[in-house]
Amino acid sequence: MIELENTAYSYPPAHGVLDGISLNVRSGEYLVVCGPNGSGKSTFGYLLNGLIPHFLGGVLTGIVRVAGFDTRDRKRTLPGTAVGLVFQNADAQLFNLTVADEIAFGLEHLGLSREEIQRRMDRTVDELEIRHLLCRAPETLSGGEKRIVAVASVLCLDPSVLVLDEPFANLDAVAFRRLRLVLNQVHETGITLVVIEHLTTDLLKDADRCVIIENGRISFDGPAGRATAALADRRLIPRYPKRSSDRVRSASCVPVVSVKKLRCSIQSIPVLKDVTFDLKAGEPAAIVGRNGAGKTTLIKHLNGLLRPDSGTVRVEGIPVRRRSARELAAAIGVCFQNPNDQFFRATVRDELLTGPRMLGRQWDDWIEELCDMFDLYPLLDRSPYRLSEGEKKRVAVASILAMKPRTLVLDEPAAGQDARFREALVKALGRVERTGCALLVVTHEMEFARAVADRRIVLEQGTVISDRPFGP
Repeated sequence: MIELENTAYSYPPAHGVLDGISLNVRSGEYLVVCGPNGSGKSTFGYLLNGLIPHFLGGVLTGIVRVAGFDTRDRKRTLPGTAVGLVFQNADAQLFNLTVADEIAFGLEHLGLSREEIQRRMDRTVDELEIRHLLCRAPETLSGGEKRIVAVASVLCLDPSVLVLDEPFANLDAVAFRRLRLVLNQVHETGITLVVIEHLTTDLLKDADRCVIIENGRISFDGPAGRATAALADRRLIPRYPKRSSDRVRSASCVPVVSVKKLRCSIQSIPVLKDVTFDLKAGEPAAIVGRNGAGKTTLIKHLNGLLRPDSGTVRVEGIPVRRRSARELAAAIGVCFQNPNDQFFRATVRDELLTGPRMLGRQWDDWIEELCDMFDLYPLLDRSPYRLSEGEKKRVAVASILAMKPRTLVLDEPAAGQDARFREALVKALGRVERTGCALLVVTHEMEFARAVADRRIVLEQGTVISDRPFGP
């Protein structure tokens, strides 16, 4: 079904990513593709549906055939349902007014009857349990909900080859299990399945085969059952240090962040309902909960991006609405879930310096240390928009850390990241915590949450249902 022979690719102007890949994937095979951020995994996915070279340009050499079609041949293009691709960045894939329109869009362009379109939509939304989202606008969804909708919009097309790039990132445990079950059902129908992922522990139990790409080359190709050892050998499975129980805490009992009876509605839909919690200096806490629980909406109130319907948000004792943007930037740094929403400079170097310069600082030893921990030196002169999604996340997190805020808020910082970055991030957050900085991390990954936080705040349908320390 998929044939690659000595395939190499460079993005324009001359950024080489893939370096001589040869691979054959049988019809109906379930393949998991792993590797470090920036290794070429997403580029591999773009090859399969002709985005490379027809849309992204660059230089492609070697052979790429899918379902017998040469993807470079403009005169004999792939059928519309040959390859379905779900992007790593769901925002790049969703553009209709409602979720229902989003799922129907591809089916309508296949010229299917109204009855067949409705049948496929009903089947897909029930499989993924997203019927309650059909009337919502995609931009109002949480990151995890957007990801599931993007999967639905492609899955309903019944492609011969289904390629999913980081489909499990940002998903809660329930949605993770549901999508995993659906992919197993898809596999049983005979569709060729290619899943590009970092969260591989459970997937390897389902898949037939695993390929590891490093530095644009295949470094492992074998049965999925033997891949765990290969991933561990390459440091692609995170190993988090156990949190120490003797860390120094601030003597102050005054909260640096105080949220009281916060309520918020978006497009007349209640999202937050009487949310109340405090965060003290030097305290690390994690916010967890189902997709759509209101986690991202909550943290957007902490730096004034959203204004509440009622309730108060105070940072260092002062209501957020009374503070200037410069004052808030020094007091609280917020890293967004989607790094593309955070960039506005031409190079990574300038992106890292934007916050410090606003606060009257220049390049210093702390930024040097961040570049070292997050392996940013090779990226400094590149555009942040031209990086892989994993590399973008590293830059986004580093750009907030560079400001040395007194309170740090990170929204899904580990999503889409390889084990090396996760470990480096835990180390960096440990150092930040020791300076007395308060830390609030939104995440679905409980192992990561335990590695960086002592306390767990659980949101459910916009309400705090639990706020207590992590258990042993």
